[in-house]
Amino acid sequence: MDIVKAELETPPSDERLMMYIDKVGQAIKTFCNRDDIPQELLYVHADMVVDFIRLKQKNAPDAEQAVQSIKEGDVQVTFAVPEKSQGETEVESIVQSYKSALYKFRKMRW
Repeated sequence: MDIVKAELETPPSDERLMMYIDKVGQAIKTFCNRDDIPQELLYVHADMVVDFIRLKQKNAPDAEQAVQSIKEGDVQVTFAVPEKSQGETEVESIVQSYKSALYKFRKMRW
């Protein structure tokens, strides 16, 4: 938790932070087919939590959205919507970003 707090300018409350850590940890365990998270993934896990929190903050309803285009005649502004494949959650997109690091710790399932 201290690693994640050190990386963020304004970390969420401890309860919410623990929920995010557990959520990302469960995604790591599911992807790697493991019951534990190896010690070697400590910093990867922390980086994934930081990325998850930043993604949540970026996608928050009150977050500023990037402008995609502006049309001056009759003033029209189009905001960029972050692309996300249908049904993909924020956690799944973070796991996809870290696949190369996680593959090294993946176990085969029979």
